[in-house]
Amino acid sequence: MQIWHWVALSFLAELVETSWQYAPQMRTVMEKVWRLYRRSVFVLLLAHTGYLYILYLSLRFDLLNWPIILAIALKTLDIFTKIEMVRKIYVRHESDPLTEEMLKMEMPFWLWAVGPLTYPWLVWLALTHVSV
Repeated sequence: MQIWHWVALSFLAELVETSWQYAPQMRTVMEKVWRLYRRSVFVLLLAHTGYLYILYLSLRFDLLNWPIILAIALKTLDIFTKIEMVRKIYVRHESDPLTEEMLKMEMPFWLWAVGPLTYPWLVWLALTHVSV
């Protein structure tokens, strides 16, 4: 396969991940994450198709350059932040005024486009071994 095939698959994996997470408000996003987390943390991890795909590419091509490490680090931070927020809100019931304000936030549509635009670009950089 050519590089653009791998990049296109990365874009599709990110679209799948974005489609299940999309919601107009942060509270709804956290409720979706909670539904998956309540089943199992592994189900939640499996729902992050972009993360799994980047891990697969890293292993498939034996990549450990800065773009793939950055992508894995950002994805890991994103997943663990969601898990910690879900645990705080739904498991420990430690909702403070700041958290309540954050949950009321409206999520602009452009925010959902960040993943499908950023991660395929990082995949392209990683596969072409471009160093900046």
